[in-house]
Amino acid sequence: MSQGGQKGMGALHRWLLVAVTAIVAGMPGHGAAQDAPGWGVVNVGVLAHRGTSDFEATWAPLRGYLDEAVPGWRFQFTPVTLVSARGQLETRNLDFLITNPGHYITLERDFPMSVLATRVRRTPSGEETRAFGSVIFTAAGSGVQALRDIEGRSVIAVDAAAFGGFQVAWDEFAKQGIDLFRDPANLTFAGFPQDRIVTQVLAGRADVGIVRSGLIEAMAREGRISLADVVVLNANADYAHPDQLSTRLYPEWPFLALAGIDPSLRNAVARALLATSAADAALADVWDAPVSYHAVRDLLAGYDAARAGTRPAEPGPIRWAVLAALLLPALGAGLFWVRRLRSGRRAPEVSEVDLQPEPPDFPALTRREAEILAQICNGHSTKQIAQALGISPKTVEFHRSNLLRKFGVHSSLQLVKLAAEAAT
Repeated sequence: MSQGGQKGMGALHRWLLVAVTAIVAGMPGHGAAQDAPGWGVVNVGVLAHRGTSDFEATWAPLRGYLDEAVPGWRFQFTPVTLVSARGQLETRNLDFLITNPGHYITLERDFPMSVLATRVRRTPSGEETRAFGSVIFTAAGSGVQALRDIEGRSVIAVDAAAFGGFQVAWDEFAKQGIDLFRDPANLTFAGFPQDRIVTQVLAGRADVGIVRSGLIEAMAREGRISLADVVVLNANADYAHPDQLSTRLYPEWPFLALAGIDPSLRNAVARALLATSAADAALADVWDAPVSYHAVRDLLAGYDAARAGTRPAEPGPIRWAVLAALLLPALGAGLFWVRRLRSGRRAPEVSEVDLQPEPPDFPALTRREAEILAQICNGHSTKQIAQALGISPKTVEFHRSNLLRKFGVHSSLQLVKLAAEAAT
């Protein structure tokens, strides 16, 4: 090869090396582990509880701060929901996550992560708060004066899996002997943005609403509502808190690092977050050393236990074998039952299933998929399943689609048919 050709090949090799380095550094979940940090893109998911309309304006200051405070890395902030965050974590599209503490505790069960810092929210009056709770409210003149007045009324909240948008308020009602899943005439989950819940109540489309603390004041500052139109129930929960409140307080949102992040990047981000208190005043919120989220774990444990205890049994003329197979602690037992069905053999007894290993040629069911499949076999609609399991209809449909794909069928009727044939 000529000298000019060798020089050309050398240049080509260098170009390819640079190109490959740039591509690998920008891959989700991998940018944090490269030797050339100048090419890194860091993906940060943020729970968009107020929707996406003002997401950029809200989080751009922190993103810009981190771009400068952590040299060589470019931070990308992505809005997520209570449901979509799980998908992003499963596909390793996120390096860090900012979300509410209840969501964090729930996700941590399946995705290892660590708390780098806890948010300190600054109010327009200059006060700082490291905690938040729920606001239970009604419209002025509605006739609702106390929590006990929800009996026979309509209640609207974010989601059964929402922390400040439902679970914290559920706990407050439960302490007073009130069951939010039973006592109101109607319980509706509206999802994000939480602003919609406030406007629905003030428009008279629901009697009582539940949102996280601080939201009503924010909407009033934005000129979207008048505080005179809002009546906060159980308002004496904490007089020292800067925002109106109906419940006890819990630690503010954590900034989370996902497992697998390069320690040097994780430490650099942690140092940058802890230095925000001395940063430019353009940051709406600052970050402190992480606090304990033990109280959040306790609330969720009580919530899950109560929901499991009050969830109605599902007996029926053809259903006991299905429930026995699907609701065993071993999540793969239901698939053993399906294999028996397809081979023409009878549906086994519980004790027989319990002794069988999970077949290697079938995908495993998650506990939630097993629960939803059992509900489908009982002929329940998406709305009924959502209410029974304390989840949103969108979550039900998400798992229903996964079940159809896993079992290789095209409709819920085919799943029900399998159940009927197995029990006869």
